[in-house]
Amino acid sequence: MNTVLNKIQKMGIIPAVALDDAQNALPLADALCKGGISCLEINFCYETTSESICEIRKKFPQMIIGSGAVSTVEQARLAVNAGAHFITSPIFDPAVIQYCTKQNIPVIPRVSGSAQIEAAFSLGLGTVRILPDSLTDGIHTFQTMSQIYPHINFMPEGSICGKDSGFYLELNNVFACCSSQIAKREWIQNAEFRRIEHMAKEFVHDMMGFDVSHIGINCGSSEEAEKTAGVFETMFGFPKESGPSSVYAGTFLECMKPPHLGTNGHIAIKANSITRAKNYFEVLGYEFNESSAKFRDGKMIVIYFKEEIGGFAVHIVQK
Repeated sequence: MNTVLNKIQKMGIIPAVALDDAQNALPLADALCKGGISCLEINFCYETTSESICEIRKKFPQMIIGSGAVSTVEQARLAVNAGAHFITSPIFDPAVIQYCTKQNIPVIPRVSGSAQIEAAFSLGLGTVRILPDSLTDGIHTFQTMSQIYPHINFMPEGSICGKDSGFYLELNNVFACCSSQIAKREWIQNAEFRRIEHMAKEFVHDMMGFDVSHIGINCGSSEEAEKTAGVFETMFGFPKESGPSSVYAGTFLECMKPPHLGTNGHIAIKANSITRAKNYFEVLGYEFNESSAKFRDGKMIVIYFKEEIGGFAVHIVQK
């Protein structure tokens, strides 16, 4: 997969925006980055798109920025010359696709129906956009498409909220979601950039589905672990269950026989996608203990943060 597309897939979300004034480009990019989203699609406009893309690329080199609503080769040329990392189109136009392909710029057109999906594949594309009618219809459509076109990735677009994106991204053939709800046009026009930052954070958290899995308590020995779990069982009725390295009290408390990572213990946080969660936190500047990562069938299922929080090691676990 193309490097740019790979980065977008790790993020899972592209905010689609309309910029009427290029002066709003930098504060918008800053708000999105602070909210944990380092990707942006600006709908094409002759007056503002090129300037906005240039300014964001200079000040926010970590951002993946594309031009959306590109309908002609001339618009694609202007966007590419301005430095767009990718192009999206509301129509299926072979001329636009061929131009972008020659420029080695990823292009993701909207398709409707099997004929256009097959035509996109014949032109060398592996990712296309679809505007679903609703969450239920969209999920059903993508599930069906995964059986018919296992070699194609799909991007739902439109008024997608964070929780909806989480449902979409659980499907193997959904590449990412493109949403117009993170940075609405009127918010940008009214310079409500703090609101956009908060919306980005809320969207990402809904998309990630963060939830506490369990808390590990470091005990000094097997006997202490058994005793500690037994107290929780007696007090609260949490059933005690012994294992090779720990004793559980219910499903939430894990009493470690030999002390594990963390001064006091560890906290496990579940996420819909551990890969996207890791990328999100790295965008925000957090570091991970790469040697702590565990894999199953080649996919990461556990990884710890580098720093403790309140004396606890914290790790993300794949749902």
